[in-house]
Amino acid sequence: MNIKNRNIVVAIILTIVTCGIYGIYWTICLARESVSVKDPADNALLEIVLMLFLPFLGFFMAEKKFAEGCAEKGIAHTDNSILYLILGLVGLGIVNFCMMQNELNKLAPTTAA
Repeated sequence: MNIKNRNIVVAIILTIVTCGIYGIYWTICLARESVSVKDPADNALLEIVLMLFLPFLGFFMAEKKFAEGCAEKGIAHTDNSILYLILGLVGLGIVNFCMMQNELNKLAPTTAA
């Protein structure tokens, strides 16, 4: 479980400035980090592909695995998978990015190197 703490505002600005290229990178990171909570050996390939082409479904699946991993490890977390699905279907996918990154930031190590 290697989770990096990212500033959400900076990530959104970088996504806009790079015309979405950073958004693709951010998507890959979100998928890998959220799935790694349940199974560190899972490369999250299915979730990455779905997050890129069917984001509402990709976020739904990644959140399901993230919530299951948190439950197995005894980490307090609310399963937001249905919310991610609804937000994605109504065109508010960027909110999914922000919410998932916020949840991952809570698990990221806070020590500065």
